[in-house]
Amino acid sequence: MKSVPGYLIFACGFFAYSVMPISAEDSSAVKTADKDNPSHQYIRIQRNERRLAAQMQTSVIRFENSKQFPGQAVDLIGAVHLGEPSYYDELNRRFAKYDALLYEAVIPEEALRQGLRPGGQRSGRHLNDDESWTESKVGLATISALQIGMKDVLGLEFQLAGIDYRPDNFVHADMTQEEMEQSMQRRGESFSEMLAREMAKATLKQQQRNPLAMNLDIMLSILASDRQFRVRRIAAVEMVRASDGDVFATSDGTSTIITERNIKALKILRRELRKRSNKEIALFYGAGHFADMEKRMVDEFGFARTSEEWLTAWELRPRQQLEMKQ
Repeated sequence: MKSVPGYLIFACGFFAYSVMPISAEDSSAVKTADKDNPSHQYIRIQRNERRLAAQMQTSVIRFENSKQFPGQAVDLIGAVHLGEPSYYDELNRRFAKYDALLYEAVIPEEALRQGLRPGGQRSGRHLNDDESWTESKVGLATISALQIGMKDVLGLEFQLAGIDYRPDNFVHADMTQEEMEQSMQRRGESFSEMLAREMAKATLKQQQRNPLAMNLDIMLSILASDRQFRVRRIAAVEMVRASDGDVFATSDGTSTIITERNIKALKILRRELRKRSNKEIALFYGAGHFADMEKRMVDEFGFARTSEEWLTAWELRPRQQLEMKQ
């Protein structure tokens, strides 16, 4: 099986979102997305007092009261891989308070052995250009031209550029590249097959919508003076719909990308919880992981959800438009 670049998961995931049939807010796509997710949401579209889609937000969910781990708390901090610079600034500020910050990154075993962090960073410092593991091998350079284009179209920043992975409390809690390859091979999975399956789902959805109206919505968004925000609103709808964790799932509802990586992440979480000095721990993971991850937190660790917060990842309208009175 061919090697799987560290952040190809993100590339494939965002590609799946981008090829799904979409329609603009005026065709009620945002309203529909509001109702698509179950009561426990991990990404949401926040509306203002005039019921206009104003922000796309990600959740911070706190878990406590486990008899297995008394006095300890775990936060699930949702991630989207493109966001406002202010979003990543806020996350960096919050991360500093945790005893352990567990993060996702599928990178080679050798990179981990050398202490590499995502985005060409190493614990405690940035790498020099002449060092063996640089951004050209892990992180930004593995993201396809499509994702680079989406960054520019949406006017947002990459997670790898916005998050500082160097602090000592950061703990890698994901499969290595080699582990992921082995799991996919064992399960008979391939990225090409998964993308084909998502395309088939998209085609089915398209049959339930008005293709002419969809294409008109997209063209109007591209031509509009506020096209960047219109395209954000279109993309946000699909991000919300995809956050239930079934993207790339096989017929049994599981996948390496979500299920197997969650199992590995929670194995690391259990190890960190056993260090009783770790009173507060966070898992910083893509929000699509959280439906499965929350269930495991409750069933296997005995935690209870005690609170949630919401952080704004994307602004969906220009500020002056939100401040306008009816």
